[in-house]
Amino acid sequence: MDFPSLSEPVTAAMIGALATVAGALVQLRMSWRREMKERERGQPITKKTRRGPVIVVFALLIAAAVGGFALSQYFVSLREGDRDSLRADLQSKLSEINATAMRLEQARTNEREQIETGTRRAEAQRLGEEGATASVVVGPCPQVVPGARLECTEQSAVRVAVCARVPAGATVREVQVYVRAEDSKQPWQDSRVQPGQDAGQARFADKFSERPDGDAKQVCQRFANWSGEKPRIARILVKYAP
Repeated sequence: MDFPSLSEPVTAAMIGALATVAGALVQLRMSWRREMKERERGQPITKKTRRGPVIVVFALLIAAAVGGFALSQYFVSLREGDRDSLRADLQSKLSEINATAMRLEQARTNEREQIETGTRRAEAQRLGEEGATASVVVGPCPQVVPGARLECTEQSAVRVAVCARVPAGATVREVQVYVRAEDSKQPWQDSRVQPGQDAGQARFADKFSERPDGDAKQVCQRFANWSGEKPRIARILVKYAP
């Protein structure tokens, strides 16, 4: 352990106490030797002679008090130095703990963000593989003359746009088209047709189109129906990459 340097008042007090003790011990020895010589010669001991050792003892007490005070101040300075050193160590440890806690919190935040990003990406990819769907019920070819049904042609067909909504940044990979009668129980996978091909007095356009829709976009496929029998359902399935 490193001892702190003594302050000037404490140093002066300790030096003064040591000098007083040394002087008092010398005076006490001299007085004791003088008294012994006087007793050997048979001379009477005066009050002044008797008072000498008392003064010396009193001086020793004062010196002891001063020395004790100086020593106590020295120990206090040691304790204060230890306390300051301990406080500095604790402050350093607390700073290290806070820094470590902040790094751990940042790491947890980054990890959580990575997990959430990965989850959103996986969810978006799953939705893209499943695809977005849309369907429209298209009525039969309208009657041109009341009470008589004229033959409909593709030029006079009912035309609609079937649109599915996908994310704005999505890349369309494929648009599958389906058509069946409104009251048909046929599964959709069996009702798939090819764009641009005649599907029994009905036809989807060759190509799809895209148009913005707020924070998303719509993928649309044009459909024409010139059948005069029953309404039909036109359906599209848009598969995309997020």
